[in-house]
Amino acid sequence: MSAELSPIRQEQLCVLITVYHPYRWTAPFTWEMIQRFWPDHPPVYFCGLTSEEAGDLPHIPVENPALPRVWADFAYDAAVLLRGRGYEAVYFFLEDHMPLDVCHAENLSRVLPSLLNSLPASYIGLMGWDNRRYATRSGPVLGREKHRMRHLSGMQAPRFHLHPSLFRVEALVACLDALRSHDKPNPWGFEKLSDKHDAPLPEEFKRTCYQICGSELTLRKQGLIGKVLSLGERWIYHRLMSFTPLARQFGFGDLFFKFMGFDGFFCNGPFPMVYSGVMAAGRVNPFFVKYLERRKDPIFAPLISEARRRMA
Repeated sequence: MSAELSPIRQEQLCVLITVYHPYRWTAPFTWEMIQRFWPDHPPVYFCGLTSEEAGDLPHIPVENPALPRVWADFAYDAAVLLRGRGYEAVYFFLEDHMPLDVCHAENLSRVLPSLLNSLPASYIGLMGWDNRRYATRSGPVLGREKHRMRHLSGMQAPRFHLHPSLFRVEALVACLDALRSHDKPNPWGFEKLSDKHDAPLPEEFKRTCYQICGSELTLRKQGLIGKVLSLGERWIYHRLMSFTPLARQFGFGDLFFKFMGFDGFFCNGPFPMVYSGVMAAGRVNPFFVKYLERRKDPIFAPLISEARRRMA
């Protein structure tokens, strides 16, 4: 164990989900999917809502009900409260990111929290580096005994992102505290501030960030053919994405991103999810809805119906 990161009690684990008020309609669906696909989950807390707005959601009510609400403030207050209750590790994410297939409960509840001590780590991102969105130059990949985790040591490494991720509570509190002084104290500002190499955060946190290899920790392992096809897709995707600057130069960057499905693919791992979740750029993510429709599972019918209604 590094002298800079103290041992934590990995069983002191919870889930904290922030809710942006206009997106609150997604939160009950996220809670439903967690209960269905991660039935052995640790305690879950939603934050950013009044008790009246939260209804049946397990929640930490906002101290100030006035609108608009400052995301950094209510998320910070909730993280500090959980720290005061004795929690030492937390899965942290936004209201519209939900598991869409069976989670690997053993990896989420025991394996990954144990790595906070054994690596040691302050942050472990659940959006695997082996999905097609990420290039492979952000740091070294560890051996299979460490589940091929990637150490995010590069200048442009995706530290402290808001896709579902495991944080030491102290690291999360530090990130949210820094954000309260940022000119954009919202989720966009959180990632823009926290993933910088010179972010105003303790060095012991910035140097101990990791990202999973999704295929190593998923419940549904790929066969050889599936692995080969995934590698091929990833290689082609990155080659095509190299044309992004040219597309922007000629004024069709947004169309190019839509064609490439930038916000629309399923990420396998211990917490299976669609990359951008339900919402993208302030609107319902059409890739998310189309993915659910292809699944043809009745459990998704109410979510599809509501999402389609809001797209109209």
